Amino acid sequence: MKTVTLIGGLLGLIAVPVWAGESHCSAQEQIVFSCSLGKKMVSVCASNDFSANSGYLQYRFGLKGAPELVFPGLTKAAPAASYVQARTLMFAGGGGGYLRFINGQHHYIVYTAIGKGWGAKDGVAVEKNGQRIANLECRDVPVSKLSEEFFSHANLSADRDEFQIPGFD
Repeated sequence: MKTVTLIGGLLGLIAVPVWAGESHCSAQEQIVFSCSLGKKMVSVCASNDFSANSGYLQYRFGLKGAPELVFPGLTKAAPAASYVQARTLMFAGGGGGYLRFINGQHHYIVYTAIGKGWGAKDGVAVEKNGQRIANLECRDVPVSKLSEEFFSHANLSADRDEFQIPGFD
């Protein structure tokens, strides 16, 4: 009987990935995207009521439990479509998607993609005045809801700049 209990307990541990709870999002929020970047992490969090007409979508970056950058502030009343653009990507043997958060001349792009011959690419890129100034790749498998279904539900407009996955541009 102890053996069955032990095996059941071990299977329970395997079923829940270690990274599943790692994000800047609270228990009352949806994790739209999140991954570890080493000492820091990037998360996109949404209120549980998030849609095209309600709730919020927010980019968070920094040390776990102490984000350095949160955009936009939750006091911003504008709909997400006014500061976020999105796009799905198609590749041979795969695809992906990304969200572009627009904060003046700075853009924060969280992305996830997979393609035949090069595997998975996930992370966050930072652009200033249209030039990439940083790219931080995920160190683990990201939690991601980036998809055409999510983008449509949120009524996000297509990215006008068409982001190129780092390493393929």
